[in-house]
Amino acid sequence: MAYPTEAARNTGGPTSHTQNQIDSLDFEDATRPATNAFIALTGPANAGKTYTALAMATGMGTTIGVCDTERGRASHYASLFPFKHLRMPDYRPQTLVKALAVGAKRGIDVMIIDSGTHYWSGRGGVLEQVDRTTSASRSGNAFTSGWKSVKPVEHEMWDAIMAYPGHVIMTLRVKTAYELVTNKSGGVEPKKVGLKPDQRADAEYEFDFVGDLDMEHTMTVSKCSYPGLFESGERIELPNTETGNKIVRWLSEGTPLPTVQDYVNRIMKPESTYEQLLALYRGELSQRGLLGAALFAPDTNEQTTLGGLIARIGAARKAAAESAASTPQSTEQDAHNQERSAA
Repeated sequence: MAYPTEAARNTGGPTSHTQNQIDSLDFEDATRPATNAFIALTGPANAGKTYTALAMATGMGTTIGVCDTERGRASHYASLFPFKHLRMPDYRPQTLVKALAVGAKRGIDVMIIDSGTHYWSGRGGVLEQVDRTTSASRSGNAFTSGWKSVKPVEHEMWDAIMAYPGHVIMTLRVKTAYELVTNKSGGVEPKKVGLKPDQRADAEYEFDFVGDLDMEHTMTVSKCSYPGLFESGERIELPNTETGNKIVRWLSEGTPLPTVQDYVNRIMKPESTYEQLLALYRGELSQRGLLGAALFAPDTNEQTTLGGLIARIGAARKAAAESAASTPQSTEQDAHNQERSAA
């Protein structure tokens, strides 16, 4: 859409000499996309986070995977729910990114991370990596050495989680406390209550849906970005398969978008040019936050990201195009040199 120069001046918009700089920037009619769910379930120990995650996941997809950091406890529910189980060997964010790449390759359409707390405060998690990096540095300053080195690793983990080509449910432990409550007989007894989730301070902002579980396995909706589906503060007793299915039905009503695999197929097409891949990188993939999607490259089987794959293939296509463009000139020069030698 081009702005008339006079109108642009009057509204503070672009004038003729700046118009070309933003030709690709415009407003479009908003549409609701069909997206994947990104859910957090928080609660103290024994609140039923793992069971609830499995129950909801059963109503959300056909192949469920569990990245288990809880010493394999998710396997206790194997007789109740069908799912693929991966007992995580450590709590390094880098290992979780690899697990997500494996899950994508295996076609797992509902990924449960049980729990996300370990990748923050567990052994080998973000906080411990910051401490180790800080201790090994000359400055001993966490902000100029530890966090500077580890923050990109944390970002890569969250990028991979949010770009996962399926629904994601993450359980989070909470720091607990006790309060005195009046019981049914009129007496007073201590009750365990959950406080802040044990993850980075703004972790809840990353999720579309956050449910807080109590010791009676009742879930209180503290955040829901699905208008008309659940109200903030709504209480759901014993959330189950139908709870997850309700969320998926709402999400599926949107306009379908290309999947990560669709983009991989487009990138790997031999006819895709460097210019087309660059536009895809800067456009759709960047706007949709998919550059960090973890996967295995189809041509090398090496672990990478969607952004890493398109950058590598794009660079190869650019080099090939430049080589092809220079070949005729080189051939002509060689022929000219041969003529001079013969003369």
